[in-house]
Amino acid sequence: MTRKVSVIDRLDAGVHGDGRVVQVPDVGSFMQFLKEEARVPAGHGEYGPYTFDGREALLEFVETIDRVLAKGIKDATLSLCGGAQFGKSTTELLLGAYITGILRQNWGFYLPDEELVQGMVDTKLRPDIIDQIDWFAQMTQVGKAVNKSGKAVNRKGAFTVTDGRRQSQGMILGLNKVPTSFTFDVTTLDEVDDIKPAREKFVRGRMTSSKVRLMAKIGTQRVAGRGQNKAWKDGSQGTMIHTCPSCRHEQNLEESWPKCMRVAIGGSPATSDPFLTLTADFRHAEDGPSVAVHDPSHHYYYACTSCGTALDRSRNGFRWVHRRPDQIRLENWSWRISQFGIPAIDSQQVVAHWARAVVDPEEMESFNCDRKAMPESSDQKLTPAILTRSRTLAPYDMTMRLREGCTGFAGLDTGRRCWFFGREVQNAESKRVLHAETIALGNVVDRTVQLCALLGISCLFIDQNPATDEARTIALRLNGLDELTQWPPVPEGKDGHFSAPGGLKWDGRTGTWSGLKCAVVAFTVKKRGAGIRHGFDQFEKGGHKMFVPLIECNRFEMIDRAVREFLTPSENVAEVIAGADGTRRMRVNPAMQLPRKAQGSSKVIDLIDEHLLTGSEREEGDLGDYVDKCENHFLLANAYSALAETVGGSAKAVHLAVERIGRVSRRQEWGGL
Repeated sequence: MTRKVSVIDRLDAGVHGDGRVVQVPDVGSFMQFLKEEARVPAGHGEYGPYTFDGREALLEFVETIDRVLAKGIKDATLSLCGGAQFGKSTTELLLGAYITGILRQNWGFYLPDEELVQGMVDTKLRPDIIDQIDWFAQMTQVGKAVNKSGKAVNRKGAFTVTDGRRQSQGMILGLNKVPTSFTFDVTTLDEVDDIKPAREKFVRGRMTSSKVRLMAKIGTQRVAGRGQNKAWKDGSQGTMIHTCPSCRHEQNLEESWPKCMRVAIGGSPATSDPFLTLTADFRHAEDGPSVAVHDPSHHYYYACTSCGTALDRSRNGFRWVHRRPDQIRLENWSWRISQFGIPAIDSQQVVAHWARAVVDPEEMESFNCDRKAMPESSDQKLTPAILTRSRTLAPYDMTMRLREGCTGFAGLDTGRRCWFFGREVQNAESKRVLHAETIALGNVVDRTVQLCALLGISCLFIDQNPATDEARTIALRLNGLDELTQWPPVPEGKDGHFSAPGGLKWDGRTGTWSGLKCAVVAFTVKKRGAGIRHGFDQFEKGGHKMFVPLIECNRFEMIDRAVREFLTPSENVAEVIAGADGTRRMRVNPAMQLPRKAQGSSKVIDLIDEHLLTGSEREEGDLGDYVDKCENHFLLANAYSALAETVGGSAKAVHLAVERIGRVSRRQEWGGL
């Protein structure tokens, strides 16, 4: 329905506007706007009405937007995380048209960089949105915007919407720099995987003065644990559950892949039809003979994994289950939509893609991202499946008790919050997470020393920066150096030897520490393969020139050591280990085991998973370094603990004692010993 333009409207437009009076439709919701006003590509250059037919999975997302806006809910986050090509981009641009054209509020649309802005404007916004909605086109001036100071701005990606009386702004922006100048009521982020987390955090600041402050993240999930996938995991984790019309078995299709796909041998679905396997053929049993392979002439369908009955993928055949309902109370919704849940996408092309993927790793990466919406990037060294394997190898509950016959090591990653990770080591192929927790920086010294005592930690490694003073203080206390009242100069050359309380020793001949209880770590070794160097972190404190043990290493090699503990020959990681009898053999299982997840388990277990996944991504596949400046703190803390195991493996948790070794010159003698 179109609202009639009154005489008052026309007079008001003539005085206050630009002379234009546009008949704006009387639309009460985003759902109504899509159904009655929006037009979408229909193929062959034609456009047709927006429809949810075959895309019913989008209904709850749209309904939630309307509920948030109607109730005036503030600071909500809605994350639509899915596969490719089922209308996400068109829907988010139509949301922008609704926000600016109907609600007369300001809308910001963020892309990873400015280079993508022109393509979005020229190939999506103009032809698919503005040109298809006549009244909206009459109201819109592309390339013009007004910033927060009221100044008109000529800018690609900007558009002003006015009916002659009221005005709103729309902006498509690249996040290749921190956003400034423009304020919004609603923002949409696209392709979040490519947006740097540090810049994304500034987006909410652009909505501070708004009474709405709605943020939507919409895009494909390409990298596990980061970007759009992290948005899903941090949100309510909405999952499509299909109920079998026969046996009532409930299943999520992407988590049931590939067994949920069947081929109709007789031309129409039957419960006796074979299912798709991991080797891309069809069988009646996993270990049975192959019955069929992919053929474009075959009829494929999704079926119950329990009884084989064809599933109804229409709106009546599934329901949304939010696995983290606590996040809904925090106005943080997320939905995962795979192509398996979109009936409009032909199942034949899905099976064809799977047949290519099982023999081509790059195709498999594309399949997981575009079809399955459960990503596994080739740049991602750790995946959810790898972590699950580590968790199910020998299930256990994380405790603060060191098992008999095991040695404890720990790592600490510092910052405004600090991250403690303790490991227990039985042997080279049997290691477990002992304990992990976050610690406030102000309490990190006392709590870390306390944890090392409680857990029986033999050696702790800490990053040298940014909490330099705290790291040095911990190293002083754990190594028994805090009791010294006089300090010797740093020993130099091969004749430089000394011992310290608690058994810490420096051997100038080998240039190494022994009896090491704690050291600070610096990434000063730039070249891979250059090894680990032992040294001294020198500083002044309380009028004394002091030092603590310093370990210098290569950042990549330190992280890679911890990552490889989760990997096996299945990921082309070959590690030869020596048994107690001296024989050598290949490690076939993960060396590091994760604690199981159960109802009531510590939330830190989920956080460990997130940091392992996020931090194990490499910038350029197998050639690049591990990513930095992301939520990878427990991975780094684990890597420090692995380095502590490697360097301080001979250290034992013993009572601090004073001893003197060797004969030293008066210049090197420790005062008071």
